[in-house]
Amino acid sequence: MKYGKGNNFVKFKAALSEVALEEYSDLGRLIKKESYYLPTFTAPDYMGMGLTQDEARKMRMDAMKAHQRKLERMRDDCPKLYGLILRHMSPENKDEVAQDPDYETWSEAADPEKLWKAIVSTHKVDCVTSIDAVKELAARKAYQSIRQGSFETLAQ
Repeated sequence: MKYGKGNNFVKFKAALSEVALEEYSDLGRLIKKESYYLPTFTAPDYMGMGLTQDEARKMRMDAMKAHQRKLERMRDDCPKLYGLILRHMSPENKDEVAQDPDYETWSEAADPEKLWKAIVSTHKVDCVTSIDAVKELAARKAYQSIRQGSFETLAQ
């Protein structure tokens, strides 16, 4: 991923989303949603299937255990997704993301959600810097260079 003016954030997000979904399934939804996806547990009605109360209770417990294993797998895959994202970042990206106030905390925990939110906040805007004075200067230069072409209307 490139950083700065003309970055490739949109392409990076699309490609990373595909890879993350393929390798980490529900955890990979983080890239598009920009927050963790937590699957909900809904137990089927085993009593309506003609099972005894003990059989229905056992099947409900098995379903809850399977759901719990899924959540544990997602939690265990967090550092792997963090590493995947980090691997595809340039040194400039890493430097910019390291400016986040809580960087030390979430980088130590290898939290992919915080890393992704930091990337989105620093790369979504097509700008070279986060310094207000430099942004203002660039905007003024762009405004001053606007010229109406010979065959253009004011609206164009």
